[in-house]
Amino acid sequence: MLALQAPAAIAQRLWPGSTWPAVVPGLMPGHGLPTTEIAGDFVLLDHLAAAQETWGRDAPLAMLGQDWWVFACSGTGDAWLLSRDQQQAVAFLDHAAGPDALPQPLGIDAGQWLQLADLMAQLEAAQDQGMDQGQDVVLQALALMEQLAPGLSAHYPYTLA
Repeated sequence: MLALQAPAAIAQRLWPGSTWPAVVPGLMPGHGLPTTEIAGDFVLLDHLAAAQETWGRDAPLAMLGQDWWVFACSGTGDAWLLSRDQQQAVAFLDHAAGPDALPQPLGIDAGQWLQLADLMAQLEAAQDQGMDQGQDVVLQALALMEQLAPGLSAHYPYTLA
């Protein structure tokens, strides 16, 4: 059974002794968390890897370093971006778009991204254990995504299978 967990509970499980967000008022460049694979397409980067990804990507239209910074990556080269303003908005950057890549806002913040990553980890675990019962677990994941943020399932960049 899939369930949404509170960001603080997820952070405590992943990084015992930490608090979410790691740096008040939010997840910012220079945070002290280690690189952590939360789910297949959700790898939170430590601050050094995040800086390298932010400044090393060839995506000039994305305004990386100015409006957005890369705080996480997928297993396939895509990037998760966090706005540099006080909103902590999360966007997706598709590496297949190359230098023409633009941030695709998801309508979630850093805490909700952590919840989404945890939800996808639960989905992967359920599917690995053969608990998918056809499409039931995928439908449940989609419903929980909508509960997390209305419209999120439509903006989510990957297909759930």
